[in-house]
Amino acid sequence: MADIEAAYRSVISCINEQRWDDLPRYMHSHLVRNGQDITPESYAAEIKSRGGKVEVNVDALTVDRESQQRLGATVFVKYTPDRNNGNTGIVGRTISFMEQHFVWFTEGKLSKVLILADRDEMQRQLSTPEANYKPDLISDEPPPRVSSGVKLSASELEEKYRAYISCINAQAMETDLHKFCHAEVVHNTKPLAINEYRLLIQEAFTAIPDITFDLHTVIADEMAQRVATRIEFTGTPVGIIASAKPNGRSVHFCEHVTYRFEEGKITRVWSIVDWASYRAQLSAQ
Repeated sequence: MADIEAAYRSVISCINEQRWDDLPRYMHSHLVRNGQDITPESYAAEIKSRGGKVEVNVDALTVDRESQQRLGATVFVKYTPDRNNGNTGIVGRTISFMEQHFVWFTEGKLSKVLILADRDEMQRQLSTPEANYKPDLISDEPPPRVSSGVKLSASELEEKYRAYISCINAQAMETDLHKFCHAEVVHNTKPLAINEYRLLIQEAFTAIPDITFDLHTVIADEMAQRVATRIEFTGTPVGIIASAKPNGRSVHFCEHVTYRFEEGKITRVWSIVDWASYRAQLSAQ
């Protein structure tokens, strides 16, 4: 069976080196990206049409090592346009941001991918030219501690994670969150005491009381002690969150998030929420 990690990295190398003719070696002739059917040729044409230089750096892979058919990837992207593309002042300036991918393979070739970019960070850099950005990389983290000897298998990681989401949906965090998280959790570089982390999650229920956290994809990697997930949210906002005012409409949006476990509990969270889609749904006429 083909090594899906090598196949994914080869696709990234083809993009970085603009070896468009090599993409069919690693991508199916027809694949699905974010719900749309594309071909390697149309994918290459889309990237080339943007103009400028794209550099994609693989940060970390969370791999379904049992099936060898799925992986989650965090990638650090640098984009330097060589023409306007509607963004005044962006030409020649590098925009850096993170993406999280979920990738499926058929017969060793990439056949489906879900990509979520940190569009809020992109917009921040576009609107503030002097903005500094330091990526929050999984690869910069030291190996997970296992001083107590607790190292979860892939099935145990997934089971623990699903129970964690059930705890959130049941709004039992005040009594049960400690079963799943360490006393301190780092969320996107910000260290939070477990009660602060609970309040961060609770903000979603305050703004969207009927919100549900639905697990679309869960990939657990025993070797890395990580879980990568796509969570899809539905509900009707009644309060402001992500600078968006409610308008009576229901919303559907998603989060791509990677969790690091140490000694059986969550200690680190890398999250991208599609707030851009959320705001667009509430501002649509």
